[in-house]
Order: sequence, then structure tokens, then C-alpha cells
Amino acid sequence: MAVELLRGCRQALLGARRILEVGCGTGHVTELLRRANPHATLVALDLETSLLQRARRRLGRDVGVHFVAADGEAYTFGSYDLIVSNSVFQWFVRPGETLQNYYRMLRPGGSLAFAILGPATFQELTASFQQAAGNLSLAGPPAVPAASFSGEETWRRFLTNAGFQEVALQREVCTETYPSVQEFLHALQATGATNPAPRPFSPRLFRRMAAIYQQAYGRNGSIPVTYEVIWALAQKLEVMSG
Repeated sequence: MAVELLRGCRQALLGARRILEVGCGTGHVTELLRRANPHATLVALDLETSLLQRARRRLGRDVGVHFVAADGEAYTFGSYDLIVSNSVFQWFVRPGETLQNYYRMLRPGGSLAFAILGPATFQELTASFQQAAGNLSLAGPPAVPAASFSGEETWRRFLTNAGFQEVALQREVCTETYPSVQEFLHALQATGATNPAPRPFSPRLFRRMAAIYQQAYGRNGSIPVTYEVIWALAQKLEVMSG
């Protein structure tokens, strides 16, 4: 996701003097941004101070990078040539309002680039929980958060309503494989990028879900996991003179 994200906004990235990264996490994308443009001033936000500490260690003594503990939906400080984010915006509570804030923070000619997960992500997990809840006669299956993520056209509408005049979105559905449901969830938890499994749920429900997942989708000693990825690039046009 990160590599394609930065490839899509490469022209804006190379020409940017001030960059805002929303949700820097452990600094993986931050490091890629600095490699591509080591001369820009980069402000990197994250809510988790422990992740910011890891990002600081990763970047070392780079005076051009400023790490800030802040909520990406509440941050309204500064003006930027590029605002970029990887695998964060799908968690926004007020996406439309937040994109309007970002539009105001961008300088004329500036760009917003982000990569998100779409609602088809973890569709096998959602279906397996639904079947398991039915088998156990539960009132309803626990909600898998990814199922409520907004899709491509919704994000296009958010961007257009925020004022962006040039909007380009790209969508891809891909599949990863894991040895088991448990190993998939453990691996995902280690990334810190998302939490697909609902909480709380009983061990009995989890065991039934895992068995259904394995039986319905398992092939050749592994289980598939679907990811829907959406990349967006939107531009704030230059102010017209005259």
C-alpha cells in the first residue's frame, strides 16, 4: 500500500516544501518520504506516543522531521504542499469534515494522497462470523469493523464535497494467504494497522468461526484473506489570477 501510495503522488512529493503525514505509526512511510524528499519540512502525526517514539528512533537525528502526538481529525495547524496518509483514513469518525480541514490546510496547487482499506476487506472473516453466530443461535454476529468501511464512490464524494477539483481513485482487490485464522489475526495485530476482529466475543464463537473459515475457504494448508485497497490522489487547484 505504501509503495503504491508514494508512487502515485511522486511528482507532488518531490516538489513539496512542507509535508504532513497523518498516522505515521512506527515511521515506515515517514522514512520513505524522507528518502524521496530529504529537503522538505515533514510533520508526522500519530495518536500513540509509543509509536512516535519508535518512529523517532527509526528516523534518527533528522531536524527536518517534527513528530507530533495528535488526532489526525482534530489537527488544523500549518499549511502544506502535500498531506499524505497510509491505512488510517478508514478509521475516521468525521471523514467529510476532516477532508474539508485538509483542503483548507493545503496551499494552492497542493495535493492530498492516501491509501485506505475498503469494505470488501476481510470478507471471509465477516461471512464466517455470520455463519458461526447462526449455528450457535445467537441474536446476531459480532460486527467486523472492516465491513463498515466506506467504498470508493463514497470517498470520491467526500473529496469532491471538500472542494478538491481533481480527484483520482484506484481500487484493487487482492488476496493474501495464512496458515490458519489464528496466525492471520496474530500477524495483523502485530502490524498495528487495523483490528478486524470484533470484541468481545466468546471462545466458543471464535472456535466455531475458525472451523467454518477453514472448512469453507481453506486450500492446500492455508486460508485466504481478502484486502480491498483504495488509493486516492486529490489536488487543490492553483488560484487563478486576474
